[in-house]
Amino acid sequence: MRFYLPPLFGLFALGATAGAQQETVQPLAPPVEPTSGLPMTNSFQLFGPHPAASGPGTYEPFKWDQFVIRPHIDYEFTKAYHVLAAPSNQVDTTIQQISPGFLFNIGPHWALDYTLTIGRYSNTNFGTEVDHSITLTGQTDYGDWDLGFLQSVLLTQSPQIEFGSQTEQEYFNTAVTGHHEDSQYISEDLDVNQNIQTFPGGGFEDMRSWSTIDWLNYQPQSHFNIGVGPGLGYNEALYGPDSVFEQAQARVNWRLTSILSLQLAAGVSETEFLGSQSQGSGDIFSPIYSATLELKPFSQTELSVYASRYVSPSVLVDEYAEGTSMGASISQRFLGQFFFSAQAGYTDNKYVAPTILELTQVSPNVYQAFLVNLSRTDKYYTFTARLGHSFLERGNISIFYSYGGDQSTISGYSFAGNQFGGEVSYSF
Repeated sequence: MRFYLPPLFGLFALGATAGAQQETVQPLAPPVEPTSGLPMTNSFQLFGPHPAASGPGTYEPFKWDQFVIRPHIDYEFTKAYHVLAAPSNQVDTTIQQISPGFLFNIGPHWALDYTLTIGRYSNTNFGTEVDHSITLTGQTDYGDWDLGFLQSVLLTQSPQIEFGSQTEQEYFNTAVTGHHEDSQYISEDLDVNQNIQTFPGGGFEDMRSWSTIDWLNYQPQSHFNIGVGPGLGYNEALYGPDSVFEQAQARVNWRLTSILSLQLAAGVSETEFLGSQSQGSGDIFSPIYSATLELKPFSQTELSVYASRYVSPSVLVDEYAEGTSMGASISQRFLGQFFFSAQAGYTDNKYVAPTILELTQVSPNVYQAFLVNLSRTDKYYTFTARLGHSFLERGNISIFYSYGGDQSTISGYSFAGNQFGGEVSYSF
């Protein structure tokens, strides 16, 4: 399930710099289980990404030697209130989405997933939405190194807050990671990323970003480690100024007990704007951090709280985003087949724009100069609750409620809306 217009954060940011974060609403494939490359629980986490209420069993009807095809399909019905069809134009609509796809496992190390999402809106302010999501993951060993690879492609027409309308978007993300252990106590994590965002219809910032962050870790105990990591990146913008950013961070991963875990990273980031287009754009120097506290008081109960601060390129031309977010979640499985989850979050996004000189003619030979700054601040509030039940071993059915609101300093972009719906999925 996805909430239309409030931002969804995070999926690709692990190991990447904070500057690489995007606020995209991605088509959600039904629960499938690639054999490698996706986030996994490590020794410092109590629980990883929430598992589906159902998943592939031992029976694999589409398996040939090392090749496995797992078809999946998802249908979602949503009744949405106060959705932004355009700035200052809030409408109600029903949304029906069907998402067929397949997961293709190539041996134990590679997995390819493709999902097609077709969305129909009852309100004529929206057109039919056709999204494509492709993800290739892989992992291998080379000498003493554990190497990982991720390539994702997202082609979507989903509306977002920044756009205030339905907009064609394309995202291409590539990541290569490496982990090496020098000894029982010392290890390194290396990460190289490329992120590309384009808007074929124009009106927003096309951006190419390259970044790396490299960690040196010290682990004196099995459930405690510390690390330091420098980061460097370059952003190439089509319309606004290019920029270089540098980061320095330190992190702590600590599993305090069998039921409590803490993960914390903090540092500073500096973004320097380049070229003649950078006039009026002051460099951005900002603290950055991310923190997650996980608690698992019972075997079927998971609680977590998080907070983060980041600096990232914006989809708005000639603007950068400085954001602070925080939230909490709870998940509970009961009676073996039922699963309840709830999440609440708050995000404060400041879109930093350069100050420009604007001349206005007040008489035939007289002009008046004004300093104009188009910076914008949005405060997002979100809440989602879901109750699901598995069926036929590989299926899942659920109902959900979502609330999302934005308080924006730009007229026409503030809203508050509710959504109700149901979802059913099945995967091999």
